[in-house]
Amino acid sequence: LTRRASSSSFHTSGNINANANAGNSLLSIPIATVPAASEKFRVQLNVAGFNPDTIKTRVEDRRVIVEGKHEERQANGDFSVREIRKSYDLPEHADSANLASFVTPNNMLVVEVPINAPQLQRRASQTIADSQALSLFGQFRDPIFDYPGFIASADFRPRLIDIGNGQKSIKMALAVKNYQPEQIRVSVKNNQLLVQAEHNYNDNNRSERSFLTKSISLPPGTQVDQLKSFLNGEGQLEIEAPFIEPTQMRSIEVQH
Repeated sequence: LTRRASSSSFHTSGNINANANAGNSLLSIPIATVPAASEKFRVQLNVAGFNPDTIKTRVEDRRVIVEGKHEERQANGDFSVREIRKSYDLPEHADSANLASFVTPNNMLVVEVPINAPQLQRRASQTIADSQALSLFGQFRDPIFDYPGFIASADFRPRLIDIGNGQKSIKMALAVKNYQPEQIRVSVKNNQLLVQAEHNYNDNNRSERSFLTKSISLPPGTQVDQLKSFLNGEGQLEIEAPFIEPTQMRSIEVQH
């Protein structure tokens, strides 16, 4: 993975029954009650030393804000105050109205926000655009591969581009804000593209962890051995690979 500029943030996993009001106090919920399921933006933050009731989460300007304050006062008038404030950029299509948060038994604050991929609106003009996009894959398309599903991916936003001289290239872009190039891993196996990213931060006062996993099946003809990826200054992972159009229809044997 190479870098074209800067980057940064986020995400997935679990589903929880927690408070949908972003300003409410956090609830102490055992982590074992959290079932794994749909795609979410997720942040984990070590809040040891804070009372969960003093920690507040809210969404402001498409950012999750975490704030907490803990005071200890003694009879002789001495006191100590501990405060924390952290903010995290929300990814595109995050459903901020349904922010949920909880503190695990080992003092980890978990904040989750559902990510709702936009429903594709099928109008006549869109159907024509899709037909034109599909025609670029050639006459002898693989009858097994889901070409419409590939070009409709809201995560990778794939495009097949005719770059001239009979050459074509597949280009994709995936949002990976707040991650550095060395924290992102791109791999391909059996034409399945997998992007994984993980960010860990630890010091004497806190620990944080965020992660991202996305995958997509690449169409037959994609030259995966020449696939390249770049991180641009807008936090987009750009992925591209040459595409060679199949020259004959794939036949499928009927099993007896």
